[in-house]
Amino acid sequence: MGRRGDINVLIIGTDKIASYKIGIEQPLRHLEKAGVCRFDVRSDEDVPLSKLAAADIVIFFRTVDPEAYKCLEMAREMGKKTVYVIDDHFLALSPASDLGKYYQDSTKRTTYVKFLKNVHIVKVASGFFANHLKTHFNPSKVVYFPGSVDFSIFSGLEKKKENADKIVIGYEGGKKQVAFEPVSKALMRVIRKYGDKIRIEFFGNAPEELKGKPQVFFDQRNEEYKSFLKRLYQSKWDIGLAPLERSLMHDCKSNNKFREYAACRIPGIYSSSPPYRDWVKNKETGLLVSGTVDGWYSAMVELIEQPELRQKIAKNAERKARENFAVDVCAERWRTQIFMS
Repeated sequence: MGRRGDINVLIIGTDKIASYKIGIEQPLRHLEKAGVCRFDVRSDEDVPLSKLAAADIVIFFRTVDPEAYKCLEMAREMGKKTVYVIDDHFLALSPASDLGKYYQDSTKRTTYVKFLKNVHIVKVASGFFANHLKTHFNPSKVVYFPGSVDFSIFSGLEKKKENADKIVIGYEGGKKQVAFEPVSKALMRVIRKYGDKIRIEFFGNAPEELKGKPQVFFDQRNEEYKSFLKRLYQSKWDIGLAPLERSLMHDCKSNNKFREYAACRIPGIYSSSPPYRDWVKNKETGLLVSGTVDGWYSAMVELIEQPELRQKIAKNAERKARENFAVDVCAERWRTQIFMS
């Protein structure tokens, strides 16, 4: 690149959610420190014309606001490069969910499609999602690469195992009732087989049928993403669970659990679905399972009984995470595939 701060980037959308931090802020902050760009974030309702005029690249993050779309039209008229960054397929969201209800509004759905069709680049974090958009919406260009992990936050942290006599199985995330149904049944079988040799921890949500079991522990705290990731790193989990329902919405999801578990050296068991099949090599960087009770149970028993397999997976997965998700790697993809394309 040329002069320091060569590229002026304007981001329109929310900066309050984790996917912004890991997908945009961390890599762009890295590029800013390297003198490649400078960036500013504005909400949909607060975009001064002067900011739009001064930008070289305008990034729209997860917005379906008609006012934001007007900014896209103005940006294109001014000759700016425009990028639409999304990590959910809004048209595939369940109408029963809070997000789904929000996106059921016809104006928002129409605006979403207009963004897809009229920006210069659509940036997603899922290969399946990228191919789906290319097939069904014909955007000008779709760029796919995953989010980032700031490995520096683990510096100085220890992963000492406190309960050497127990195998700790963990899950972090929200309620996934359909995906978790076979997992819960498999965990009940694991509890019957291993009893007090097992500890099961949930961060965020625990299935009702498992609450109250002496082996089950539940932490519902809501914390800033870096604090959460530090806690996950120090969680002492021997096995991480990553069930995912098979539907268009979930098939378009990113590899979030693999990225987090791998970075934290947690051997994971993953649903054999597009977000994980693209990244997990079975018995090398994780275990891939079908959605059956037997599939989940067998995978858990295999990792419980084989500490050497857990160690191999943890080592291989962390190496893959550092090679693919480190902030500098993600930043270079932003620079070459979006800024310079």
